[in-house]
Amino acid sequence: MAMHIINQPDDQNKAVNEAIRYPNLETMISVPLGLGEFYEACKDYPILFTKNQEGHWLAIALLGYNDKNVYLDENRRFKKGKYLPAFLRRYPFVLVQNEAQESFSLGIEEEALEKLTPSNQQRALFKEDKTPSDLTNSTLDFLVRFQGELHACSALIKEFETWELLVEQSANIVDDEGKSHTINGFFTVNEEKLNHLSEKKKLDIYKKGATPFMTAHLISLSNIRRLGL
Repeated sequence: MAMHIINQPDDQNKAVNEAIRYPNLETMISVPLGLGEFYEACKDYPILFTKNQEGHWLAIALLGYNDKNVYLDENRRFKKGKYLPAFLRRYPFVLVQNEAQESFSLGIEEEALEKLTPSNQQRALFKEDKTPSDLTNSTLDFLVRFQGELHACSALIKEFETWELLVEQSANIVDDEGKSHTINGFFTVNEEKLNHLSEKKKLDIYKKGATPFMTAHLISLSNIRRLGL
C-alpha cells in the first residue's frame, strides 16, 4: 500500500475511512510491542525477544505460526477479550521519519482516505480553521508515545543482554490435528541464571525497574503451548 504524508492544505477536505482493515492479518504471526504493553500482552501472547534487520532488539507478541494468525475469529477480528497490540491499533496511521532523521511526520495509508462529507466530520483530518483535528492530534500523540515505548523496550532488552541473561530458544507447537511445528530464532530470559544471580545483582536490576517487565515476559511464555489449541 502507498503511504501518504498528512499535510495542510492538501488534506483539508479529507477524512479517514473507518471501514479500512489491516491487511494480511490472517498471515501475521508477530507484532512489535512497546514496553508499556507487557502487562496486558503477557496475559494472551508469548512475549519473545529478537533483533530487527538493523540489529536492534525488540519484543514481539507471537500471534501464530506457519503464516497463520491463531488469534482471529471467523470474522477476521481478534477474538473477544484478547489484548489488541498498539501496533495494530494505530492502523492506518504511522510515523514517518524525515530524510534528516531529526523529526517525524504523520502518515496514513492512501487507501484509508476519503472525501470529507457531513456524515464523516468526526473523522476529518483538519478542522474548518485549518488546524489539525482532535483525531489527528490524538493519533499523533499516541504514535509518539508508542515510538518512545519501542525505544525503551529495545534499551531494556539490551540491558538483559549486557547482564548475560538472554538465551536463544526454539519451541514446538502441536496443532489441533496433532501436527508439530517448530519456532526458532527467538530469545528469552534465562530463568535459571536469573535465579542464581547474587542478591546485589538482583537488587541492581530491581532498582533499574526491570524486574516487573522481566516477570511479565516469563509469565507470557506459558502461552506458547496454547498457540496450537
